[in-house]
Amino acid sequence: MRIAVDARPLEERPTGVGRYLDGLLSAWLRARPEDSFVLLSPRRVLVSPRLEGRVAVPPTPALPGTFWLQTVAGPAARRAGADAFFGSLGILPLACGLPGVATVHDLTPVLFPQWHSPKNRLGFTPFIGATVRRARRIAAVSEATRRDLVAAFPDAAGKTRVVHNGIESDAPGTGGEAPHAGRPYVLYLGTLEPRKNVARLVAAMETIWDRRPDFPDLVLAGGDGWGMEGFAGNVARSRHASRIALAGYLGAGERERWLRDARVFAYPSLYEGFGLPPLEAMAQGTPVVGSSASSLPEVMGGAGLLPDPMSVPDIAQALERAHDDDAFRGRAAVEGPRRAASFTWAAAAAKVRVLFEEALD
Repeated sequence: MRIAVDARPLEERPTGVGRYLDGLLSAWLRARPEDSFVLLSPRRVLVSPRLEGRVAVPPTPALPGTFWLQTVAGPAARRAGADAFFGSLGILPLACGLPGVATVHDLTPVLFPQWHSPKNRLGFTPFIGATVRRARRIAAVSEATRRDLVAAFPDAAGKTRVVHNGIESDAPGTGGEAPHAGRPYVLYLGTLEPRKNVARLVAAMETIWDRRPDFPDLVLAGGDGWGMEGFAGNVARSRHASRIALAGYLGAGERERWLRDARVFAYPSLYEGFGLPPLEAMAQGTPVVGSSASSLPEVMGGAGLLPDPMSVPDIAQALERAHDDDAFRGRAAVEGPRRAASFTWAAAAAKVRVLFEEALD
């Protein structure tokens, strides 16, 4: 089969959906080299080395993303000889004329619009209902996301399947200094945006440092998202500002090195459709403090700690246990990699391909 793909997530600095798309398509082509993909985007597509030469990337006009998807993407897919269209960002071109399959990562633009910019809301909320009606099949990245989708759009129930994300180890970065100059650190890794709950994480660390000056530093790694105006200034004014490092975006290889060397990985998110970073930390055997919200209990199982993300004391208590409790740390070193190994891109790709087979039947 030949699939046209909304390839907008494949950017120079990919976030979760970009890494999802790269991992999924790479595993798909390893298993089914007879299939082919046409990557469509109104901006430059960054094709990873493992996809280089194995996908077509025809040019399309540089237009605003939502307008491009609903006007240009469908005809471009038909011209490229595609059999179906893959809505990797959860939305399909509604006048495409080809069978469509969409992956829904989360419902936050609908459930929590305050966490998104007007541009993000405009590109999702007005089109998700029509996408549910038009899609032949839908992949939800977790059972939590499937429940949210079906609750909001009951028509999705019969056509939606849970297809968990996978992880795949990058080659660790080589050379250079040890992460954080070799000092112990608690690591957060992800886009800095409201739903990631980074402000409460900082507050929890501050309460610990007040009592325990020798507790590890906090490293916040990730690109700037929407809705965090003033955050860097607040960090700079913290009474423990010297203990908080803003590391910026970490590329492939560097992510694994920083995750592996962290004393604790902290991800007390308010809502996740899936939650790749905690799983990647677990794969390294690093103790993880997640949260009890949305999909994180489903993904992490019993291999990490799941505090109430609304409670600074709960987060602080979990951070201290993850640092201090040798028995927990020993279990995390064994159970984390074991749990992470059960989530593979090969399995995800096989399940998504079945959805396309059903859509084309």
